[in-house]
Amino acid sequence: MLSSAPMASGPSGFVFHPGHDEWHGQTVIVYTRGARVVAGRWDAVNGGELLMRDAAVHDDPTTRASWVAEIRQYGIPVQHRTFTLPHADVERVVRLRDA
Repeated sequence: MLSSAPMASGPSGFVFHPGHDEWHGQTVIVYTRGARVVAGRWDAVNGGELLMRDAAVHDDPTTRASWVAEIRQYGIPVQHRTFTLPHADVERVVRLRDA
């Protein structure tokens, strides 16, 4: 299933595994419609849920930019081996290296 989430900078079109969407396997920052930001590896969208692997979650909009900068510099401090969120909550997706 292809993602309908708006992309700040889209993937190259290369799909790691046939049958998965273009974000599969990419390390990304997911900005939600609320305050939440999730960093991790995009796995799949199934049944309206986005499944991410090795994810960290941040809920404070006042420190969002500095949190993303720290994640980009030092890596993701994994809080959840698997993490799901409603795909409808996704506002935009950015590759970590482009964040």
